[in-house]
Amino acid sequence: MYSVPISAINKNGLIEIFETLAQFPNVMMIKNGDYTVDAHSLIGVFSLDINKPLEIILDEAPDMEFMNAVSKFIPAQQVS
Repeated sequence: MYSVPISAINKNGLIEIFETLAQFPNVMMIKNGDYTVDAHSLIGVFSLDINKPLEIILDEAPDMEFMNAVSKFIPAQQVS
């Protein structure tokens, strides 16, 4: 299992994350503290608390196309 830390500033940021992840058919979840939702569920994504850390959970290692797409959501201190 692989994880990618992300963040959203507001609900519009959650919409942007949802729309970006919708471009990838991979099975993925978003973990928010002890709460985990389907990354392709709009209601699930809207239920996330943006004040807590978010992370995308993937079954397979993310490819470069995926990482480029989500790079704008990765907190600055996490980018290497």
